[in-house]
Amino acid sequence: MQHVRIQGLIKTVMYLLLGIVVIPVAIGSFFDISLWHMLGLVGSVLILQPMAVVVGVGLGIPPVPIMLIMISFGISIIYGLFAICDTFAERSEWLRKHLNSVQTIAGKSSFFQRYGIFTLMPFIWIPGIGLYGCVLLAWLFNWRGVKGIGVIMTGWIISTLLVLVASIGVMSQIQ
Repeated sequence: MQHVRIQGLIKTVMYLLLGIVVIPVAIGSFFDISLWHMLGLVGSVLILQPMAVVVGVGLGIPPVPIMLIMISFGISIIYGLFAICDTFAERSEWLRKHLNSVQTIAGKSSFFQRYGIFTLMPFIWIPGIGLYGCVLLAWLFNWRGVKGIGVIMTGWIISTLLVLVASIGVMSQIQ
């Protein structure tokens, strides 16, 4: 059993590295973008999330590779955090108990009953919550299916596109 968990954790880490580092570097190589610029953007996404697009535009990275990198990052984080949460929930009685209480509270909330999974979309913008928090909330409320992933990715892509358009507009005014 322990061997299976370790294999699952290694698989998750490899998937995260693939989507967060390897694919973005490959995209950068394809578009002939400097490795340092790509790593700067990737590091910024880890911290700033959708607002990292500003860094990418400032580094002179074209919009298409920025969007491809952001999509790769979003898919990897969703998959990776779901897998990590599942692993810890299996092992922690304390966490399972608290998950049940969160689900009870959510069941009583008219806001969550009315809007359900779509309540995640505005959370993408909240600093400190962003994509990471949305995935954790989706996991807590058991919104892990295609619809949950689709809603999170839609919010991620919309927020990224809005920041990209605004950044390009600001940069065009500066130049």
